[in-house]
Amino acid sequence: MSARRGFSLAEMVVALLLAGIIGVALARLVISQARFVASQDGMLQARSAARAAVNVMSGELRPVTQGGIFAATADSITIRVPYAFGVACQQSGGGRVISLLPGDSALYGAATATGYAWRDSIWHTVSPVTVGSGSCAAPGKPITTLSAPGWTATSVLVSPDGISANGDGDIVYLYQRIVYAFAPSATLPGRKALWRRVVSTGVSDELAAPFDTGSGFKFLVGSRLSVRTTPPAILDSIVGVRVRLVGQSERAPEGKSAPSRFDLATNILFRNNARY
Repeated sequence: MSARRGFSLAEMVVALLLAGIIGVALARLVISQARFVASQDGMLQARSAARAAVNVMSGELRPVTQGGIFAATADSITIRVPYAFGVACQQSGGGRVISLLPGDSALYGAATATGYAWRDSIWHTVSPVTVGSGSCAAPGKPITTLSAPGWTATSVLVSPDGISANGDGDIVYLYQRIVYAFAPSATLPGRKALWRRVVSTGVSDELAAPFDTGSGFKFLVGSRLSVRTTPPAILDSIVGVRVRLVGQSERAPEGKSAPSRFDLATNILFRNNARY
């Protein structure tokens, strides 16, 4: 029987060299894929922070009515946010009963009234206000308090009564004063967050984080929607805000030295000025 011939030294060297090349290529592919996934995850985090903030703010900014901005800077805006609409029903003592229209029961239950606004030819506001239970049941009153699935028929008594003597039937809404502000994050020290604060209670919530220092507000003024980086002296001339939200990932993705960024800018228009 003849002896079996083995591999030569040259063949072993070539085999090891090829295996090494394949191994390095595979390792680079795995690292590249891992970094790509980390980068995509970081971008998703940054985008989620920006979009979550826009969704909350737009829902409360769009219903702002005439004279609804109280203060504004590049980092914060204080607004009057309606949370329940209704119709003036009848006087009762020193107050006025308001028949509320069906709305969001969760929003209504969580809100604390700063005041109320009523409208004839323009909006008028009354603040501070006390809100209690009331009944729109006077004889001869044609106003019916409505109910809907998830909403129990609700009437409230607001005091003081700032509505005109013949104001029964006027549109009324209850509002709370809200501050949106970019400020240091409590959950991510050293980073920036968007905060929402209810002025009447002082309760603050960190809505979304983290954000780049480039995040903030600009102001749309007049019928041509001129963009201003600082608020005008007459806040009633503001007809909208341009919100820039530069979302960040919580940490730098693998292989990068800085967090991922997602730059989102959007205009939110409202009827802060009756002329536009």
